[in-house]
Parts: sequence; structure tokens; C-alpha cells
Amino acid sequence: MDPEVDVYELLGVAVEASEKELTKAYRVKALQHHPDKNRDNPDAAKLFHDIKAAYDMLSDPQLRSLYDEKRRASIAKRQRQDLLSGQRKRMKSQLEKDEREARQTREQEKARAQQQMHDEAARFRDETQRDEARRDRRMREHMQEDETIEVDELDRTVRVRWDAGIYDRESLARIFAVFGELEEIVVAPHSVHARKRQSALLVYKSVAAAHALMNARVSDPEISAFERFWAAGAEPRSVHELSGVKMPSASPRPPTNNEPVGDSTRQMRIPDISAIDICSLPGASMSFADFEALTLMRMRLHQDTLAK
Repeated sequence: MDPEVDVYELLGVAVEASEKELTKAYRVKALQHHPDKNRDNPDAAKLFHDIKAAYDMLSDPQLRSLYDEKRRASIAKRQRQDLLSGQRKRMKSQLEKDEREARQTREQEKARAQQQMHDEAARFRDETQRDEARRDRRMREHMQEDETIEVDELDRTVRVRWDAGIYDRESLARIFAVFGELEEIVVAPHSVHARKRQSALLVYKSVAAAHALMNARVSDPEISAFERFWAAGAEPRSVHELSGVKMPSASPRPPTNNEPVGDSTRQMRIPDISAIDICSLPGASMSFADFEALTLMRMRLHQDTLAK
């Protein structure tokens, strides 16, 4: 008989059952589970033998006393295990709860930090846009109020550079005229020695238009494909002056006898060289970087000549 089987439950009697109650219960169980009456049950013989062994044990007072003591110890052990198991379950549940709360707290703190970062970035972006809008507005208002302001042609020139595609004067004018009226466009002529990266100079009629191009945030893929630089290498002084930013200025120079008074800064004009066959000229293997540097150098030399 399996030692884990409770013989009282097997016979269907209480622990306090008398000898007479044990005998009656045994007879009922024996008749119920006799192998001759349960031929289809292969476990009937074993169950009948266990019932007989249980009755024999409980019928002997000494064996019954030993079994009762062992049974009480087993029940007490099981109760202690159940108690410990319940405590472990409660501890495990509490630990899981604490971990969930800690994870939720971390996620909330992370979400707050991300939201604060997003809000700070949005605030900085809005302030930057407002500052740029005020600056552009002041510049345009200044240009409208005083149309006699003279701006060097180099200050109104923006250098654009692109990696793919072939653009001529007409296509560049179509793309960049949205920022203001263009006075001149200088595109590097193509040659077998030209690099893949191309460049051009855009001369606007107003420094405000050049400034608008340099500070534009555009989603048009045609414009975003171009890199933009001030032709002078840095933001011109006139941009700071027109936007209200004070910059150190040189002492005014009186005009010389040979220097015409008036629109002296607009006398320089960049020639259209797009139709020139550079293969027939000396230095036809010059890269466009050298060509562009030479063009800017000539513009600066011309300005220096006018300043003397």
C-alpha cells in the first residue's frame, strides 16, 4: 500500500471511528471493490488488497496508535510547508509588486525627462525662429525705409554647391528666385576634368534676399539638395548692421578726385562665362574649386581697387 494513502479516507471513516464502525465500513468497501465484481477494472485487485491492509492496521490498537502518531506528524509537516509556501508566495507577490511599482516609477521619470527635453527643444526652436523672424523683419523694414543703402556685391553673393544633377543658369534662377530678385548667376563650365561636385555663385540685388536664402528652412527637395555658403566666407557686416546688431566700423573715407560719387559698390558686374569653351583656354584643366577661388579673389581685388 502506498504510504501516502490515508487509510481512514480509504475506508471512508472518521479518525475517531470505533471497532464496530471500522468493521462495517470494511465490509461495505470490500463488497464494493471485490475483484469478482470489477472484472473490467485491472486495478480492482490492488484496491481490494489496500482496503484489507487498512482494516488490518486499524483493527490492531498498537498499529493504529503508531499510524495515528505518524499521521499527525505528517499533517503537521504539511501544514508547516503550506504555511511557508503561503509566506513565500506572499513575499514573491510583494517583491513582484515592488518591482512593478519601481519600473512604473522609472518609466514615469523617463517620460517626464523626455517631455521636459522635448518642451525645452520646442521652446529653444520657437525662440530661435522668433529671433530670426525679428531679424529678417528689421532687415526688410530697414531696406524698405532706406533704399539708398549701398551694399557690396560680394555681400549679396551666396555660393551654392551640389553633388548630383546638372544645373544651368535658367534652372538655378527658377529654384532660387523665390528668395528675391537675382542680379547675376555664375555657373562653373563643365569640362572633362571637373569633379562630380558642382558649384555656382548667386548674386542677389538685395542682401535681404541673400540672407533669406542662407537662413531658409525649406522642405523642397530641390533646395535642400544644395549646400549654401556666404561667398565672403562669413556673414557680411551689412547683415549685422541692417538687423540692428552693432559691429565695429572703419572710419569713413572721403572720395578721391578720380572716384565717382554715388553707386560705387554696384559698379562691379560678374560676366556671364557659361558660354565660354574652356577647353580652348589656357588652364582648361583647372578644377572648379580653383576657378571659384579665382573668381572670389578677383571680386575682392576689384573692391580693393574701388576703395583706393
